[in-house]
Amino acid sequence: MNKARAMLDALMGPGRDTIEKDKTSAKEKFKDKSVCKGYLIGLCPLDASLLGGRRSFSVCSRIHSEPMRDLFKAHKDVEALTLEYEQQSLQDLEFVVRECEGHIAQEKQRIRTDVRRKKPPLPPAVNDRLSAMKRESSAMVQKAEQMDDDQIREKEALITKANELMKERDELLEIETKKAMEALDPEEVCDICGTSYVGKDGDAAHLKFRIHDAYKQIRARIAELKPRVEELERKHREQKEEEFKRKRKEEWDKALEKEGGSSRNGEKKSKSRSQVRRQDGGKEKEKDKDAEKDDADKEKRDASEKGKDQDRERGKSKDKGRERDSRSRKRKSPSASRGKKRRASDRSRSGGRRGRDRERSRRERDSRSRSHRRRRR
Repeated sequence: MNKARAMLDALMGPGRDTIEKDKTSAKEKFKDKSVCKGYLIGLCPLDASLLGGRRSFSVCSRIHSEPMRDLFKAHKDVEALTLEYEQQSLQDLEFVVRECEGHIAQEKQRIRTDVRRKKPPLPPAVNDRLSAMKRESSAMVQKAEQMDDDQIREKEALITKANELMKERDELLEIETKKAMEALDPEEVCDICGTSYVGKDGDAAHLKFRIHDAYKQIRARIAELKPRVEELERKHREQKEEEFKRKRKEEWDKALEKEGGSSRNGEKKSKSRSQVRRQDGGKEKEKDKDAEKDDADKEKRDASEKGKDQDRERGKSKDKGRERDSRSRKRKSPSASRGKKRRASDRSRSGGRRGRDRERSRRERDSRSRSHRRRRR
């Protein structure tokens, strides 16, 4: 059922069962999302004839229709639409090529780690000779083990000969393996489609594969579309930059015009305000003068009242000080008389002591002078 529907869509296009009232919409059916735009401009990489159904790719689910392609080519805006569809198709083509590059890397890694390449098969004659040498060496070892203990020299000679034979076998195996690897054709990977082959015959055979031809067409299509798409993107960027600059300039001009109009209105308003202020200036000055006079009178009254209060407080403080002095004198009078008497007695006592000391020193000097005179005599 689905296959039949897909065939009908491919032949008749989407909306085949609907009746179109507008002829222009009927001519633009190819713009529908269900129509493959890559197929319209010439190449869809996931078409069944190319990569669809091969490797990890499924067949393109969009409509591939020749009538849709004819409608596209007959459209009046075919050039502009072609540039737009080429940009979309380039993304699909580059996706397919990226997948191919990943497959190529995997194949090369597989060849480097392939065990069969490291140990290639040897010719039958070489294998027979190697097996005979191994049997002969094992027979010598077995014979040496069966000998008696008194035959030590013969036993050692057989074991030495068996070891030398195995060494010759290993050397022969290494030489023959190198020869087989040199004679073996190397396995290589195609850089276009990622197919691995062996030798010239394999290379020539894989060039006839459909997948190689598909990737060859895809890579050629990318080389054709990429310069045009890059040029188109560059033009779009330049247009966006120019449009952005133009919008910025328009916004700047509008801002300057607004600032100019606001400055003119401001000048008019400032003139009217200055006139009003001049008219009201005389009245305000008179009010200020009256207010200043009232303030000065209030300050004088306050100052006089404060002076009177201070004089009253001073008189009260003087009266209180006099009362305190009188009380203190009354309290201190008996103690003061007693102090005077004590001072007089102390002075008299100190004077008597000093006189006695002087008299004593005088007597001592007289006694000393008398003793000195007696000694001279």
